Amino acid sequence: MNAVIALCHFCEAHGPCAIFCTQTLRDTKLEDLPLDQQQQQTQKSCSACNYSMGRNNSAIYSRDTESGATFVSTKVAVLPEVASLVKQAAVLSLSNGTDPSKDGEFVFFGDSARGHILSHTFRVSDLQARGYSQLFSIIVLMKDKYFLLNIKPFLAEHLKKVSSELQMAARKTKEAEELTYSERQRRLSGAQFLMHNSRSLLELTGEEHIFAHLHSHFSWLLLAGSRFLTEHVTFGNLPWLPPQSSGRPPAQRLTYNSSTLPMIESIDDPDLEEFFSLRHLKSVVRKEEFATVCYCALTGVKIVVRGDPRKTFRFMVCLKKLLPEPMHNLMRIDAQHQHSISSEYKIISVSNDIAVPMASGSVFRIDFLDKHVNGHEVSVKWPGELPRKLPDLMVKLLKAVEEKNFTELVLNKQTKVLIEEWKNKVTCLNHAKSTSVQGKLKKVLGVQPQDQPIINYWSTHLH
Repeated sequence: MNAVIALCHFCEAHGPCAIFCTQTLRDTKLEDLPLDQQQQQTQKSCSACNYSMGRNNSAIYSRDTESGATFVSTKVAVLPEVASLVKQAAVLSLSNGTDPSKDGEFVFFGDSARGHILSHTFRVSDLQARGYSQLFSIIVLMKDKYFLLNIKPFLAEHLKKVSSELQMAARKTKEAEELTYSERQRRLSGAQFLMHNSRSLLELTGEEHIFAHLHSHFSWLLLAGSRFLTEHVTFGNLPWLPPQSSGRPPAQRLTYNSSTLPMIESIDDPDLEEFFSLRHLKSVVRKEEFATVCYCALTGVKIVVRGDPRKTFRFMVCLKKLLPEPMHNLMRIDAQHQHSISSEYKIISVSNDIAVPMASGSVFRIDFLDKHVNGHEVSVKWPGELPRKLPDLMVKLLKAVEEKNFTELVLNKQTKVLIEEWKNKVTCLNHAKSTSVQGKLKKVLGVQPQDQPIINYWSTHLH
């Protein structure tokens, strides 16, 4: 979604301002952005505005593994022309004109010159602030007025969840402080208890990774918003086409929780682009085991990945690329209960403290080891064997991985094209009215006997 999402607050020292901005970068590279210089120019004296975002205190970023888009969060919008628009929007969002006294309200304002803004204003508890609360807002800024109006119900639902999380965390901090400082102590101390400078969101919520969590929320909103409205053009009567989605966006591709925060990397870390293609699978397992992993994922053999979530998460993200999007619900990342293993999930990752079944013909096990054994970080167990003739889809995928001229982004695109091609073939075969018609379709589509295991598995989940 071509928009900027920003968290704003009313600072006692500097007035209304944006303190955390997330936007999408497609053509701009991270290394071309003067983030350190921008950080020095925007340095402020109060703790609320001059907070720490993490290890390098400059930016948090994440990538969408399919589109290649990068989501960057900084204290100030990374592009100067966008930063000025966000600054104006922050002032209007927290001004009297938008009636910020109404906690939880949504207001739409703006024009073609300054952009169109959806503003969500709310208050966060602060025992040391005037009125025992601080005023915050979350704004969504974009140029397309009608697109913003159309997705307003979707944005409002999720922005309300974000603000509720912040308010709940701040309420817990306030309750803890009330136990330390009684009402009589606060009354006797008077103005001395009230701080001249606003406290940062990190201090208000007590959450060490609060800005990483905000980044994950805002990044997902930008990703899901871009796919919320889709246009389909069809010719003739094609009854097997899936109905258009009118309610919610598609399943998440960016998933974050307390155990998957390693997905969020600061920009001073090494480039992690390699982790987002099938080549990462090949680099983790042995060369001969790579084909086995792909075959099991494509044909429905249950894959159980066990180990530290910080190690297994990217491996699971890559396995996800081997299935069409309607089958992504067959995956479960970082399952917390043993009963998830016996459920209908086909690809599942668990931590070391959860018992898993022994490897068998129907269960493929990958254990991430704490220490490297014989130069390998994983142990792969599966008593089954690959067929003599591999499915056509798998042959093409293995060839694409070996293609040295393919960059990671090109390999991702090629993988998606191949998966979509076979998804469409299986969908067509599913709607054949008889065995004879299906046989003719197989000849037209180039389906061979060795492709049948994929068709048997996918056909039960693609309609």
